Amino acid sequence: MKNKLKKKIVVGITGGIGSGKSIVSDIIESSGYYVIRTDLLAKQLMTSNKSLVKKIKKAFSNESYKDEHINTNILAKKVFDNKLNLKKLNLLVHPLVIKEIKKQIKYQHLFNKVVFVESALIYEAKIEAMFDFIVLVFSKKPKRIKRIRKRDGLTTSEIIKRMKMQLPDLQKKSIAHFVIENNTSVKSLERKAKFLINLISSFES
Repeated sequence: MKNKLKKKIVVGITGGIGSGKSIVSDIIESSGYYVIRTDLLAKQLMTSNKSLVKKIKKAFSNESYKDEHINTNILAKKVFDNKLNLKKLNLLVHPLVIKEIKKQIKYQHLFNKVVFVESALIYEAKIEAMFDFIVLVFSKKPKRIKRIRKRDGLTTSEIIKRMKMQLPDLQKKSIAHFVIENNTSVKSLERKAKFLINLISSFES
């Protein structure tokens, strides 16, 4: 039985905005593993946790929400134009997200020896101690900008502002356990992700 396994493993998937970490997480999920998506957790908490919603409205105005949903355009402009505002938002949201991550890891480990967590801010939030291994998905800046422009419709200057709010990937590259380069095709990325999955799965035996 899986819940009898002795060693439990937690693998973090990280990378800068537009690096392709969500695609890697999709590939991992399609291979039968569970991935905790912290971005989705944060969005869920920011709409379902009434106390948090109240605090965000107080800190960033009632305009931060529209019809009980996050007004992404308003809130993003407030936090990505001002580092202090981003720090303020993170101080409100991160503790609740981290608590939920730990809760979900504990639950998933009842059934799975290996659990993956996708988070852009593992190093920024200083939660690297939660993971046995951290995988960095790395992509060159021009490619990341091109992907985000296509995906989100942001301008280059808006994208660069958001990139500057995160630690440089070159810094993360020197401390991550594994690095997946994503500078060519999706097919190449899939091949590298599956190699990683096979490597991680070998720890289960």
